[in-house]
Amino acid sequence: MDKILISHIGLTLKDIRVIRNLFHLSTTWLGNFDLVSEANTPQGQILLVNTDITKSRTQWELLSRFKHFESIISLGSSIEFSIPDSFQLQRPLVSRRLAEALKAVTSYQHHETEDNHQFNILVVDDSLPVRTFMKQKLHDLLGSNAGVDVAESGESAIPMISNAHYDLVFMDVVMPGMDGYKACRTIKSKTKTQVVMLTSKSSTLNRVKAKMSGCDGYITKPPQDNELQNALKKHLKIESEAITSVFSDLPNLATH
Repeated sequence: MDKILISHIGLTLKDIRVIRNLFHLSTTWLGNFDLVSEANTPQGQILLVNTDITKSRTQWELLSRFKHFESIISLGSSIEFSIPDSFQLQRPLVSRRLAEALKAVTSYQHHETEDNHQFNILVVDDSLPVRTFMKQKLHDLLGSNAGVDVAESGESAIPMISNAHYDLVFMDVVMPGMDGYKACRTIKSKTKTQVVMLTSKSSTLNRVKAKMSGCDGYITKPPQDNELQNALKKHLKIESEAITSVFSDLPNLATH
């Protein structure tokens, strides 16, 4: 099972040491978490921000313009500078408090998913810009109804789909190792999950190969807004008014 990654801004070396020790030495559910290797990057599902540093709050504002995090934890000495709608974790940072914060934000996500009947969507692409672009676009279209996970390869997507329910998968075709066609055939042999191929190749041959793999649809990258809307309406079986067409001024990153 893939770990839940935590992006971070402004953490001290001591903070990082405490967090990594907690995750790496744990034999409980905390072993399912890990920090991303570099600060100020958007890979993780959870963001941890040191709000004691003014620059960290500025970096959070920049990052939040193009990255949707499932949960945000503010770490600081005072709640005065905490991030809006974040879980407030007060210094000093100790393992027990961090464990409580992670339990709180992950429990909230599970509760929210059940109450709002979220659609669970998986984006599989080896390009980080494409994964970031797709995740933000899907959140823009579906709002709080969307639970969006990402995988960077066919190999990592298969166990995710085996261990969780997804209503729809957007699958890249050309990836290192297992390509999208093989990943789609594997998924279709195990589940009834809807799979839409997401590729820069638009030839008739590639469309035929995609259909032969068992996919349910085909979108050429970079996807147009109306194509994504049509795919969501068709494969999630939702009415058009349920899709909120509120797009931010994001750069078109889907060029891979």
